[in-house]
Amino acid sequence: MRIPTAQTRGSGTLDPRGPKRLHLPPVSIPERVHFDEHMMLWQARGSSEAVLDGISHSLTVGHAIWMPAGTKHVLHVHEDSVMLPMFFEAADVATTLRGTATVRVDHELRTLFLAYIQSQQTIIRPDADIARQILSSLERQPVLSTNLVMPVSEAAGGIAEILRFNPGDSRTTEELAAHVHASLRTVERAFKAETGMTLREWRIQNRMECAVELLRSVRGVDAVAHRVGYTNTSAFRRVFKAHFGMTPSEYVTRYVAV
Repeated sequence: MRIPTAQTRGSGTLDPRGPKRLHLPPVSIPERVHFDEHMMLWQARGSSEAVLDGISHSLTVGHAIWMPAGTKHVLHVHEDSVMLPMFFEAADVATTLRGTATVRVDHELRTLFLAYIQSQQTIIRPDADIARQILSSLERQPVLSTNLVMPVSEAAGGIAEILRFNPGDSRTTEELAAHVHASLRTVERAFKAETGMTLREWRIQNRMECAVELLRSVRGVDAVAHRVGYTNTSAFRRVFKAHFGMTPSEYVTRYVAV
């Protein structure tokens, strides 16, 4: 029996999907400002206009725009469009992003966005700091240490790249070794032979070099400590002072222009 591919009415042919049922009216949000939160606006469907500090930005599907805390914004979400906002507490976020930035949302970033929204809106919360990974993806030049010797073997180099991308990665050395399908002993031996440091020493130096870069953009020591993987700011200060011979606050006073 032949199955028809379209319904007909009179002499015309109807779209096999039937009449349009989707109805999402346009939405306009009057000017507002969030002083304590950064925002990321993700255009998940359709298009929108965002006026940020008086400058108009057009957003199309598959793009997002970063908005620092304190940015005045007006939003116009067009018909049949979906814009998803994400919020980041300014006091807890250290980033080199100083102004608005539009990014294309690739598969990796889309996954991070969905996971972040999921963790904010439901009880499904992966045991990972998703915000840190989003920031590393957004920054044009991720906060990377340039003074570290990189290991060259596959397993050790893979771990180094993971930690360069996200210095605050909370996984243990055993978990990182398992992630690259190597034993911890093999990884430790490679780090020592190829960098002159143990994985722990390399990881601390990476965190400290990244912290220095962040302190040039961010004045909140707590936020910087969190970004590079310290839940205890006092512990971060101790390690920073042991590494540089001064506290983070002293570093800012001495080397960072106000």
